Amino acid sequence: DVLVGDLWAEAKAIALREHGAGIYVGDHLGDIRGAVAANALSVTVPTGPYGAEELREAGADVVLADGLPGFPAWLTGHLTAGG
Repeated sequence: DVLVGDLWAEAKAIALREHGAGIYVGDHLGDIRGAVAANALSVTVPTGPYGAEELREAGADVVLADGLPGFPAWLTGHLTAGG
């Protein structure tokens, strides 16, 4: 696990690429933009300032409507499917 601060939106791609991240979980439109810039799968949770529909419209690959509690099951299914 790595914590990187002081990066916003597309700048987050710097850290995502540096650490080989294939999935990025966030709750903000800037998180989606960072994931896209890093060619990572954008997984979002509607627990921040944006709702599920806004996250979808902004280009999130996955919206976990039940928030972070749904992430472990989603990740297991994603990895099982070969993701």
